[in-house]
Amino acid sequence: MEDGAEACAVGVIGAGIVGVALAFLLSRRGFVVTLLDRDAPGRAGPSFGNAGHIAGSEIFPISNPGILGRAIRMLVDPNAPLKIDPFYAPRLAPWLYRFYLSGRQRAYQRATNALTLLSAKALPSTKTLLAEAGLGNMVRHAPALYLYESRHSLESAMPYWRAKQERGHSFTVIADQRDLAELEPSLSRDFVGAILSDDWGVVTDPYDVVTSLFQAAIGSGVEYWRANVEEVHPAEHTITVKGEGEVFSFDKVVIACGAHTPLLARQIGDCLPIEAEGGYNYTYPTPGLELNHPLILADRGIAATSLSSGLRVGGWAVFAGLNSEPKQAYFDRIGKIAERTFSHLCTQGGKPWSGLRPSTPDSVPIISRSGRAKGIFYSAGHGHCGLSLAAASAEIMLELLRGNQQAGQPFAIDRFERPG
Repeated sequence: MEDGAEACAVGVIGAGIVGVALAFLLSRRGFVVTLLDRDAPGRAGPSFGNAGHIAGSEIFPISNPGILGRAIRMLVDPNAPLKIDPFYAPRLAPWLYRFYLSGRQRAYQRATNALTLLSAKALPSTKTLLAEAGLGNMVRHAPALYLYESRHSLESAMPYWRAKQERGHSFTVIADQRDLAELEPSLSRDFVGAILSDDWGVVTDPYDVVTSLFQAAIGSGVEYWRANVEEVHPAEHTITVKGEGEVFSFDKVVIACGAHTPLLARQIGDCLPIEAEGGYNYTYPTPGLELNHPLILADRGIAATSLSSGLRVGGWAVFAGLNSEPKQAYFDRIGKIAERTFSHLCTQGGKPWSGLRPSTPDSVPIISRSGRAKGIFYSAGHGHCGLSLAAASAEIMLELLRGNQQAGQPFAIDRFERPG
């Protein structure tokens, strides 16, 4: 039994990859852990349908100096990755204002520093955690190809890549279409060049990773309750969690239920600026091709990966609220992009999927103790990088639960109260 863990009962609310990774790590470090979720582990949300990338070089927040003009241009382009439901826009406005403020130079640099710190741990921490669970064969190092459709877009991206290089991330420019064709023979001729980013990895299948890690957590002593958590009541010495007629008592509780986290946080008095960001994809079970690299269509906001379940193509950022329904038109556009990207793609049996990512205005996850209640913690807001950062986030949360007051400071809630 490690220091700080003896007789400490921790409830983890949320059985996506962030919650499952945390539950496993805590159980291995001597905590008594109960995992709670209304859905089967990994079944709901982006833990089921993400691209399977471990993004070790994603160090820049989405909001940056000059974002306003680019966002407006994307909103009027039906094939651009950003979508905002006009009926939801008034409710989204406060978050959008925070998003805009996060692009100011000082806030942007602060977020970049935080993401640089966390992303450096993405692949090594994921490998370490899965190896400890006996699942080391489910993740591997795999440099990613960022694809560009014009010389202009490739050249415009170079300052971005040089800035990454200054922070220790290596890359290779692929400026010749023939070289690109050798790296990825399945690609169409739409792409004139690429950047090969070294600090990247890929898993066999994200859903398989979550479910296998969940089974490892159960084998390590984690207790699982399938229940919709409705109330969290902190008291002086214990925290009560209620759901569907069940009542649980814990010493500490970590709320890690993705885009739903703010709903429980409001009960406690914490206001978390996390918005539901929709993503869309198709998985083609018999695509007739195998990719050599995880791909990013840089001009389209689309990722493509060969997984054990097939070729997955998808992405985008759709803001329409927590209870929005998927739009068939978006699936149709994703499908057309996939067919255009891969010349001989077999689309038979393609399975559409949509899920909600939990996104913060500054693209930095919240890994933090509550600002209102002792014993309550949050691990949410990982956006596009939940799989990438789940293991590293679990390590930070472990230190917070042990009482390390300095752990996770760049990811604390109070950063949203600081001047930008």
